[in-house]
Amino acid sequence: MTAARRPAFTQLRAELQQRCTLVLDRSWTHPSFADLILTHGRDFDPAPWPVGAHPQRTGDCFTAAHEWAERAGWTYCEGYALSGDAIIGAFEHAWCLTPDGRVADPAIPDGWVLAYCGLPLTDTFIRAQDRGESPVITIPRDPYVGPNTAILRDGLPPDALAAGPCGKTEVR
Repeated sequence: MTAARRPAFTQLRAELQQRCTLVLDRSWTHPSFADLILTHGRDFDPAPWPVGAHPQRTGDCFTAAHEWAERAGWTYCEGYALSGDAIIGAFEHAWCLTPDGRVADPAIPDGWVLAYCGLPLTDTFIRAQDRGESPVITIPRDPYVGPNTAILRDGLPPDALAAGPCGKTEVR
């Protein structure tokens, strides 16, 4: 992480700390998605869209990130991104990591995000959650699906987080 990026990560984590007050259930291991990300999330610097990759698909980040993880063999990540727009601030988001651990954001144009904090998830964990192209943990567009309360209530299983820079094949 570059020195110029540190303030963005500090701001992102401060915004997540504020969101921890919006709890689903205080008795759960992670009473909110923000708490889960603050506990287990990793910081990622923004990077330009990979040269030679198919065009980005702006819009639904969760669907686009699932599609690219599958299509390119990248690692799916879920967490928060910090917008350069002070009004928007931090928002729930999904992106991918390339095999060298660089962010590949299929839904947001380059230069719009200042910092990412999230969970690089293993394919095994994603398939076990059986949520299709919806968010694996956080709240999807479909209000009937809701957040993944089992993960928030009980915590992440040992095979959830990818290891290494992108961890496509490794688990810890």
